[in-house]
Amino acid sequence: MSRRMSALALALYPLAFRRRYGEEMRQLLLQAPPSASGVADLLRGALAAHLRPPPALADVLTPAERLRASASGVLACWVVFAVAGLGFYKTTEDRPFSAAGRSHALLGGAHLTVQILALIGSAAVLVGAAPLVAAALARARREPGLRRMASAVLAALATFALFTALLVVQARHQHADHASNLAHSVFVLWVLSGLVCGAVCVVAARRTLFAIAVSRIWLIFAQACGAVATAVMAAVALASGAYAIALIADASGLAAAANGPFGTISTAASLAVQAVVMVLAATLASIATLRGARAACQLVAAQPS
Repeated sequence: MSRRMSALALALYPLAFRRRYGEEMRQLLLQAPPSASGVADLLRGALAAHLRPPPALADVLTPAERLRASASGVLACWVVFAVAGLGFYKTTEDRPFSAAGRSHALLGGAHLTVQILALIGSAAVLVGAAPLVAAALARARREPGLRRMASAVLAALATFALFTALLVVQARHQHADHASNLAHSVFVLWVLSGLVCGAVCVVAARRTLFAIAVSRIWLIFAQACGAVATAVMAAVALASGAYAIALIADASGLAAAANGPFGTISTAASLAVQAVVMVLAATLASIATLRGARAACQLVAAQPS
């Protein structure tokens, strides 16, 4: 098990790191599989390598490859962010929260801001990904490996759609204000299926993006759309934090009400967890976006006028 976990931890390192040091690290891990604490050290090293890449890795990737890495990194952050956003929506969807939003301007304004920004961010992700998806599907017709990845994505999306349909059906038959254990179970399964679907989409998108030829224009366009999505993540995180603070100040009863899976934590605690996840995802997306912007400038400068 530790060998599998260490291999997974190694896969979380940046591409440049794995390209330069990956084979050496794999051999070391095969010779001496790490303990649980060793796997934790690998995970901390992966995070550090993303946040502060060693200077020796500066020239390992070409500008186009760094743009690909930036696009896939922002997509991964968006998936994690979207999970927290869905949690925010689920937490605040009931009628008492709507009534509180109508009574308190800050609550209503923050909630509306989150909804509008979520639509803008989703549109930016879809528009930026569309040309890349089209290129991938065209290539998948000729390559079995890409077809398998496309099939895996479709299967993951179908599974998530199935659980979404079950959640909607369950919600329609649930008596108002009386959530059952079955309802909580369906919601937890829906969240898990969404996480799996997102992970499959991110892995497939990253592998496909590095396997196909994409023009410089579309890479830069995807980078620009990723920058919009990153800005949206930061703004939504701020609006969600403002909503949580306003809820505690203006509707303390709602803030203290049971929430989360099976009502194990309060609404305020649930919103705080969601806000922390949003901030972390937005921070990592910002790092990826800034690196992608530098790569885009280098790519443009390298082209003959």
